[in-house]
Amino acid sequence: MNRRTKCMLTALLAATLGTVILAGDIVLPGWLCRGGEWEGPVTDHFDGKFFYNPEPGTLYKTSNLLQWLQERHAKGEYPTVAQNAHQPQLAPRVDGQDWEVTMVNHSTLLIRTAGLNILTDPIWSDYTSPVQGLGPRRHRPAGISWEKLPRIDVCLLSHDHYDHFDAPTLKRLAAEHNPLFIVPLGLAGLLQYHCGEDVRFIEADWWESVQHGDLRITLTPAKHWSNRYRKTYTRNRSLWCGFYLKSAGGPSIYFVGDSARSNCFAQIHARLGAPELALIPIGAYKPDWIRNGHISPAEAVEAFRQLHAKQAIACHFGTWQLANEGYQETLDDLAAALKENNIPAEQFIAPDNGQTIHSQR
Repeated sequence: MNRRTKCMLTALLAATLGTVILAGDIVLPGWLCRGGEWEGPVTDHFDGKFFYNPEPGTLYKTSNLLQWLQERHAKGEYPTVAQNAHQPQLAPRVDGQDWEVTMVNHSTLLIRTAGLNILTDPIWSDYTSPVQGLGPRRHRPAGISWEKLPRIDVCLLSHDHYDHFDAPTLKRLAAEHNPLFIVPLGLAGLLQYHCGEDVRFIEADWWESVQHGDLRITLTPAKHWSNRYRKTYTRNRSLWCGFYLKSAGGPSIYFVGDSARSNCFAQIHARLGAPELALIPIGAYKPDWIRNGHISPAEAVEAFRQLHAKQAIACHFGTWQLANEGYQETLDDLAAALKENNIPAEQFIAPDNGQTIHSQR
């Protein structure tokens, strides 16, 4: 093959690759990697097109992601187990001043309070990806098998990332349980795209509240971001949030969702009061740049103190390895942070999948 032929083949290959990438940028954001969108007035966290964090911070760039993929040798051990050590212990009904939380996996928790069964960011898929078989894979089973789920009344969705907004799970949940979905601004359209126009939902902004029976659910700020594709123009078109649950005469429960270190925890305490129970993420914190959207175990303990919560349960760890830290490393870092702050281990529990924790009265 002569030099001219090689140059022509190289140019053809480059042109073909460019065409594929361009086609992907046109097709994928509107189909496989479709995200939400919001149109509304400008606020302190929305500029008329994109949402943003009022606090300063730098989101990760594509170059950070590529560097992380090249440094996979730096990842700690994440063991795979075929069967969970714990099985759920669900009470017949939970209401009054009681609460019950079962760790399903990652940020999926079954919260039972005020006579309601509530799921947070449900995912039963094996991969956190738009395509099953690609991306981070499951390391341990869900703590509750799908068939043994109690009837779900409410589903809380904190944002659109694949490990929190899992389309196959949501479609099945809507079809079989028909819960009320409570979502931040811009996420309703994505929910309808995957689950149908008849899906029940309420879409709200930070600090807005939804009343469901005796339970008041307030969407709270978080320092994070949203995107389901790699382009800047698809980023932050929908909002992200946490949820603060309070029933009349019953307990208050705060689910962080995803957040970096932030003054929002102190704001939530000031505006809504100290939660009896805080569900706080502790995973996906190494290398350091990934904490632009997450908190380390030490920062989770700091958030726990800012909230003045009575009890904490850790989440966002244990099932998918989304960053470099190992499974046991996460638990050891949490134990060290609790010891440094003189907080008893039973006050901030990192549960296994399938483990049920009940309020102590």
